Amino acid sequence: MDIIDLIVKKLHDTSLSQQEEKCFLEWYQESDENYNFYKELEILKEEEHEKNPFADVNPELAWHKVMAKYKEEEKRNKNKIFIKRTLKYAAIFIIALSLGYGLSDYSYNFQASAVPVHTSEVTLESENGAIQVLSSDKIYGIKDTQGQVLGVKSGSKLDFRRVKYVDRLIYNTLRVPYGKKFEVTLSDGTLVYLNSGSSFRFPINFVKGSSRQVFLEGEGFFEVIKDKKHPFIVSANVFDIAVLGTKFNVSAYPEDPWITTVLVEGSVALSSNDNAAIDHKEIVLQSGDFVSWNYKFGKINKGQVDTDIYTSWIEGRIVFKNQRFFSIIKKLERHYDVKIINNYKELNSELFTATFDIETIEEVLSLFAENKPFVFKVKNKTITITKP
Repeated sequence: MDIIDLIVKKLHDTSLSQQEEKCFLEWYQESDENYNFYKELEILKEEEHEKNPFADVNPELAWHKVMAKYKEEEKRNKNKIFIKRTLKYAAIFIIALSLGYGLSDYSYNFQASAVPVHTSEVTLESENGAIQVLSSDKIYGIKDTQGQVLGVKSGSKLDFRRVKYVDRLIYNTLRVPYGKKFEVTLSDGTLVYLNSGSSFRFPINFVKGSSRQVFLEGEGFFEVIKDKKHPFIVSANVFDIAVLGTKFNVSAYPEDPWITTVLVEGSVALSSNDNAAIDHKEIVLQSGDFVSWNYKFGKINKGQVDTDIYTSWIEGRIVFKNQRFFSIIKKLERHYDVKIINNYKELNSELFTATFDIETIEEVLSLFAENKPFVFKVKNKTITITKP
């Protein structure tokens, strides 16, 4: 768990989970340096609103920028002796504020005309149809056409926790291509991990008195902030998944016949948003439960599973447990951004159990071929499998 993310949450009054609060307190109480550092940041954050030299400074942008720079420096100098980490953080952060890292230098506006969509890049589409390509590793603020701050982009993360001025539902759509993953922190602090080949539609700010509804096509893992007055609803195909606060995974790719939900923590209730599509009543899941629905035949399966199999992708791993090769192919295509043509049909029904993380697609297929021999050829992004 990244202490930097926890500090940012605390500074912006975002609720922490029990485990996050425990991790933060362990760090906070570990040394006087950590304690003094956090207190210094709190003071700086208050001064940002009171002193003219910092009037145009966005503390969260400055914070993310400083942390990114420090991480790079730490990697380059990991074998040397430097100022203690926390004091270094504080010193650099003070300099960042005094120099005035504002949104004027690190921001992108949504334009009225859409930019060309590159299928190999992550894109963010605003409600008016304007599209922004999020391909840069830079840290910057994202503004609307009126110059209001919508969120902060840092690497493969978007953070919308600073959005306060919006009093109506305005939806954005984030699209993640094959071979990439992305994280979004919603305005309420809910964290969403998006897998390759996914599309996620969400409001830039949740409105008081309304449910927190988002729409998913593809695969996402949700860590939902508790709010009893505003249930969190994920709409995926004909399923609505309603929660108050929990952690769960949803997979609803349009090309897959099955929609699956796996609950890691808490409880969720699944119901149909299409009365003609399914006859089953509301389905309630408890921790460790798995439910899948075949929308072609209306079949539902429910049971207990090893949740790691379904959530390992968040950490960059892909796990297969007694899976048939034809279903493995599609996951490999999304993960590695390739097209796999299998001309060895007998291979489709073969069962495999394996875990991969840093392996290349060639290494993965070679390992599968050791269990059930086959030949494969790679040409650009197309892989052809044939009988040996």
